[in-house]
Amino acid sequence: MNRIRGLFLVAIVASSVCLQVVAQNVQVSRWKPIYIGVNQATGSIDGADYSRAYAVRVDLHAPGIGFYTAPHQGTLNTVASTTSDFLKKYDLQVALNANFFAPCCNAAPEEKTVLGLAVSDGNLVAVPNSIPGQNAGLLITRKNQVSIAETSEQMDLSNVFNAVAGSGVIVQDGVNVGDQTPYGDGIHPNPRTAVGLSQDGRYLYIVVIDGRQPGYSIGTKSSETAALMLAFGAYEAINLDGGGSTDLVEDNEHGGAIIVNRPSGGAERYDANQLGIRAWPLGFHFDGQSAQPAQPQ
Repeated sequence: MNRIRGLFLVAIVASSVCLQVVAQNVQVSRWKPIYIGVNQATGSIDGADYSRAYAVRVDLHAPGIGFYTAPHQGTLNTVASTTSDFLKKYDLQVALNANFFAPCCNAAPEEKTVLGLAVSDGNLVAVPNSIPGQNAGLLITRKNQVSIAETSEQMDLSNVFNAVAGSGVIVQDGVNVGDQTPYGDGIHPNPRTAVGLSQDGRYLYIVVIDGRQPGYSIGTKSSETAALMLAFGAYEAINLDGGGSTDLVEDNEHGGAIIVNRPSGGAERYDANQLGIRAWPLGFHFDGQSAQPAQPQ
């Protein structure tokens, strides 16, 4: 009995050491404000499979925060665009790629079928389904209440104002479940895009991880993506389209766009759907009706 107890304690210690090593391999920077209610940070997975991550945190309670996704266009669901073009066309401050889609991957604004749920400003763009690999939804109400939920054909969308969907849950109730998500090629390192929520539902986390670029960033498995999401602060998280689609852009304040990460194909892909964020510039205040530049003291 004592021998069994001793072996059990050894196993616990060994497991703890392994967990500490994994935790030490994940590095994240401090958050830096870029807009009112929007902060950015960077992260990495150290070691042989070194990978770089770029993160944005959105305070859903902050004034001026809004969301937008690609609207319905054409005879299918949407017409593809780069994330930079999407950001500029709809006057957004931050944007990232979202749903998986078909066909892939011509560098042209062609019509696309969006895989999984998509809603844009209260308008249904692509119907929800329960197909594994397409049914992990990020749901946003008109009042910026955000939830992560498994989608189905019968789900109630009456309170959903914007929505995108991905391949599966990678963080659930604060636990890394990336290894339990078989979709999205989670067992091999790849560029990744993921979104998550804080435990209290106040913060939305957006993370892109570059990959397929030895010497700069290899990419992550689903479990490593989940480890980064947890390190940034997510309590729930899902995996969105990745690979050559992984793309995060920000407004350059002059009508253009800054590509924050390095897309693995060397240029932005024409994606079927994106998630965009509207936010007020730093230094503005709300006077009860609109945002106004702060007056110098």
